[in-house]
Parts: sequence; structure tokens; C-alpha cells
Amino acid sequence: MSHEHTIQKAINVLVYAFLITATVLSFSGNDNLADIFSSFETYFDPAPWVFTVWTLIYLLLGGFVIYQWFDQAHESALHGVGWHFILSAILNTLWFSLLEGEHKVLSFFISVLQVFSISFVFYKLEAEFPANNWWDRLFLHAPFSLWHGWSVFIAVVTAFVTFTGVKKTEDGTILPPNVLHIVLFYIGLAFLSLTAIGYVEYKGQKGDLTSAWVISFGLWAIFVEQPFVTTHWGALAAAIITTLWPAKPYILRALGRSTTSENAPLLG
Repeated sequence: MSHEHTIQKAINVLVYAFLITATVLSFSGNDNLADIFSSFETYFDPAPWVFTVWTLIYLLLGGFVIYQWFDQAHESALHGVGWHFILSAILNTLWFSLLEGEHKVLSFFISVLQVFSISFVFYKLEAEFPANNWWDRLFLHAPFSLWHGWSVFIAVVTAFVTFTGVKKTEDGTILPPNVLHIVLFYIGLAFLSLTAIGYVEYKGQKGDLTSAWVISFGLWAIFVEQPFVTTHWGALAAAIITTLWPAKPYILRALGRSTTSENAPLLG
């Protein structure tokens, strides 16, 4: 291992430690991520428990920064993930800081950049460094698959925070969404649902189920949080579709029907 490669891996560890520290400090304070999103109030808000996804992402990323030191992960970590883990972590922290400071337009712009950064890793690993064993799936592909789907979901939620808001009566009661908000709501649902389906169908129906299900998890959270008939049941339909679509190969197999997607990987 060259000196340059050692430095890159060491920086990955330091950046991960910084990411964890910043997150712990955030969630132990008064302005954690769930509280910040709740304070903005939109018709696309998810239930606060959706942010528990971060725990799983950070656990798997912790596995990545350890696994990268093993010989079997060397090429994938250096040339598949590269410096984009560092970039994505910095963008993630910057996005949160901007959102906390109510710089909503900038935070949305950063959230989109983060999606592109993680997309580079996601597609690079899929195209050039396929998983050879369960360690690869769990600590190389799964963290970035989960992070990629989650970042897409968060970018859409941030867009609603940036460009929309709720209408209230004088006593603070939230009014039902108007036609414009309903249209925007269903555009957001359609985008996330089609993205989840796209993950499953990626590369000839041998796609990524992890990314699809994390978006589905987010849609369930929106269904739970939104009380209005015009949005509540639409979110339920999207959540059901995006939950069942990744399970399609297993459902067909249980019914005794063959499918070209039954070998779709669960992790990465």
C-alpha cells in the first residue's frame, strides 16, 4: 500500500469520526434534524422516526472505514469509493448546517450536490466493482446504496422545505393543502416512487433493493405524518407500491413463476 493510499484511508477514518461527532452533538441538542424539519412544516413532512435511518447508515459506514483496510477491499475503496466518501460527508454536514441556519435555498442546492456525489460511488461500485462476497455487499455496496436512496429522499423533502409551506388559521391550525400544494405533493410522490422502481429495474431487473426500500420507508413516514385525505392516502398507495415492487421477484417465486429479477441483490 502506497503512502498516498494510506493517507486517503486515514482521512476517511477522520472524516467518519467528524461525521459521527457532529451528528451526536446535533441529536443531543435542542435543534436536532427531526426538530428542524418539524419546525418548517410542509405538506410533505415525514414522521420524525424516519430519521432513525441515519443510525443504520452510520453503522454501515463505520464498517466501511474498517473494511477498507483489508486487502480484498483495497481496490474498491480506493478506486470505487475514492474521495467521494469524504466529499459526501462534508456536503452532508454543510447541508445540515445551512438548514439549521435557515439558509434553505443553499441547503437544497447542497442536498442535490450530495446526491450527485453519492451517485458517483453508487454507479462506480455497481459498474466496476461488483460484490464478490457478503463482506463486500455489507460494507462496500450497502452503505452507499442506503445513503444514495436516503439522499434522494432527503433532497425531495428539502425541496418542499425550501419552496413550500403550510397555510394556517389565526389560531395556528394547519389548513388543508390547496390545489397547487396537492399537485406538488403528487409530483414529489411520483418522483420518489419512480426512483424506487428504477432502482429495482436497474441493469436488466438485477437492481438495488436497499435504495428502493429506504425510499419506501420514507414514504411510509409521510403517510403517517400527513393527516389530510388528499395527501394521506396517496402517500399510502406510493408506500405500498414501493414496498411491494422490490419484493416482486420473491413474490413471483413464491407463486411458482420464474422471473429474470429473482437474483436481484438485497444489499448493494
